[in-house]
Amino acid sequence: MVKKLTAKEALEMKDAVFIDTRSPKEFAEDNIPHSISSPIFTNEERKVIGTLYRKDQDQAYDLGLGIYQTKVEDFIKKYKEFDSSKPIIVYCWRGGLRSETITKLIESLGHEVYQLEGGYKAFREIIRDELKEYRPPFKLMVLQGLAGCGKTDLIKKIKPSIDLEGLAAHRSSLFGALGLKPQTQKMFESRLWEQLQELKNEKIVFIEGEAKKIGNICVPKYLFEAMEKADTINIQTSLQNRVKRIVRDYFTHEEDAQIKEIIIKLKVQLSNKAVEELCAFVDAKNYEPVAEHLLVNYYDERYDHANKDLKYAGEINNDSVDLAVKEFEKLKIKFN
Repeated sequence: MVKKLTAKEALEMKDAVFIDTRSPKEFAEDNIPHSISSPIFTNEERKVIGTLYRKDQDQAYDLGLGIYQTKVEDFIKKYKEFDSSKPIIVYCWRGGLRSETITKLIESLGHEVYQLEGGYKAFREIIRDELKEYRPPFKLMVLQGLAGCGKTDLIKKIKPSIDLEGLAAHRSSLFGALGLKPQTQKMFESRLWEQLQELKNEKIVFIEGEAKKIGNICVPKYLFEAMEKADTINIQTSLQNRVKRIVRDYFTHEEDAQIKEIIIKLKVQLSNKAVEELCAFVDAKNYEPVAEHLLVNYYDERYDHANKDLKYAGEINNDSVDLAVKEFEKLKIKFN
């Protein structure tokens, strides 16, 4: 009989290696942080077995067993290479046959191994419940500023910090997905939860000001409310620097067709003539006039309207990221 752990026990186990036996598609949607993907079935195999299962469970089981047996030698070879000093925790969707089968196999190789009771589903319930009621135990300091001022660049260098856009793989704007593959809501929440666990003993944490949604990703309610009440630092830099940063972030991914599609949707805000001119600049790969026009005539106006009542606890010039980071170190000492 395989040994089992609850999701809470598993997440508290130090140095454990998590093995995800679900299909690649399931793994890509979300997984326990730092898990190793070791699927028993491919996406197509899982689909075929699932369809058959709804008609005849015995035939589905036999088909699944047959597929597994063709792969078992590869699994053995793979698991023999694992560090025997570290406990292994195996999971599937809800603690069923897939994870039980691999747990037994790894156990036969002499490893300390456990099956995750309730599988990924149990882990997901913990994440959902904890984020639903999450209140930051530390003081938040929010970076605000016009588009292109370099808030994200700073967040990546300032410690401790939370990079919500990095976790979402989206830059929180109409052009925010260019050059990126946005995460699912579930994956965002799992990685955010992991980071919040790492930061729980901090006194001050920096975070970039965001709307309630980053692309299609929703920020947890109480975290967002804490951001709205937090001290805010105004990040400033020249228009020239902002333009260069926008070009770097949005217009260097060989996605001109998508850029033009987004610009065309802004006809109401920018006028037909402006849209035609901007698209022509894109065709000529002359991106700086595009970035400047969008900043001055679209993003800045929206930012000023949304933040007209915002009061700042401080201001930092970001013409030099390195100098700005030093200013944040001083700020952290001041507010500690």
